[in-house]
Amino acid sequence: MKYTLINCYSDNNKGDLGIILSTIDFLKETDKNAEIIGVSTYNKSDPYFETEHEILKTNIPMFPAIFGELNIGSSKNAVLKMLRFAFDTLRILLLMILPQRIGLSILFSKAEKRSIDEIKSSDYVVSKGGSFLCNEKDLRSKIALIRFLYIFFLCIKMKKKVVILCQSLGPVYGKFSRYLLNKILVRCDAVVLREDFCIKKYNYLTLPKERVYYLNDIAFFFEPTPFNCSFLLSDRFRVGMTVKHVSADKDFKFQQMMLNSIMYCIDAYNCDIFIFPHVTIDNDLHAAYEIYNKLPDKYKPFVTVFSDNYEGGELKYMYKQMDMFIGTRLHSTIFAMGVYVPCVCISYHGTKSQGIFNNLDSLKYVVEEYDDVVLNMTIDLLYKNRDEQRKVLETSLMLQKQLFEVTFKEVFR
Repeated sequence: MKYTLINCYSDNNKGDLGIILSTIDFLKETDKNAEIIGVSTYNKSDPYFETEHEILKTNIPMFPAIFGELNIGSSKNAVLKMLRFAFDTLRILLLMILPQRIGLSILFSKAEKRSIDEIKSSDYVVSKGGSFLCNEKDLRSKIALIRFLYIFFLCIKMKKKVVILCQSLGPVYGKFSRYLLNKILVRCDAVVLREDFCIKKYNYLTLPKERVYYLNDIAFFFEPTPFNCSFLLSDRFRVGMTVKHVSADKDFKFQQMMLNSIMYCIDAYNCDIFIFPHVTIDNDLHAAYEIYNKLPDKYKPFVTVFSDNYEGGELKYMYKQMDMFIGTRLHSTIFAMGVYVPCVCISYHGTKSQGIFNNLDSLKYVVEEYDDVVLNMTIDLLYKNRDEQRKVLETSLMLQKQLFEVTFKEVFR
């Protein structure tokens, strides 16, 4: 069968790439004759279409977005984004009104038609895993979600089987946004969620009556790429870490928490701290150096900030060398736990961290407030239980992989 993976984002978001590559592996295990292609979040005219899928293109053919990131050529200023959004909105409205053959023939460019043809010839359209069917209260975020939904309406118009695979849903603000998302959810052939906290908390979401499944994040099973990283070896206890810029009103508090916890870990555990750049398309490296530069000089020799752009598999292999991990980027903790490294996760959005850690009986290692006292207490708890936690991860992930294999056969039958 043929599978189209939509909403493919960027090689430089290591979690996103790990999700897609793991999805490809599971599909090929389920269907030995699987033909798999990807549709980008970037338009053909967007320079990012050429630069953000270099690794993914070595695994599957990639096609440009139909309703992608808002741009006109390489320009992405606010006015041009609104013009593009208005244009795409008009196109999707006309598509839903016009007969399918006429709409598809007159509303799309040559490059977009090629992507549409690939979708049309697919047996399944798979909205790959992660957390992007959500928004915030501001207008910009609401527009972004609505734009993301247009590709689903196109697939529904073409009567394709759409599968939402290993995602978290919500939060969704605004009655119209909720209405549109629910319209899509109930029309999906299957909805596979990576955690159930989102459904319990956001009870305004409406799932289809049948073919709803609960698994976990598929990137747990993303294969690490071994390479010579002897520079990580140390006689001291090794603690991996990822940081990011959080919302502007909380960023200072977050940085102070991380700063204090780094010093606490070095004092308490005589450890080396390794800060990894998990999402290089964002400003994770800048956030890391801001924290590092505020450290008193006596602590700096025990802290390493990596600035190279490692591939996702290489990062996972580096995380494997850690004795413990403290992650703000959720997928850094997923990568680390996937190689049985005990983790503390600092939650910053929605229910995804809580739900995914709960799947592994590890909810007590999620920190929901930017408070160094709370974080340090959680780190202490993990340190005390670290050997037991490794066993929990090994047992839980072995069972969950078996459940993935069974569920893929049921969903893609």
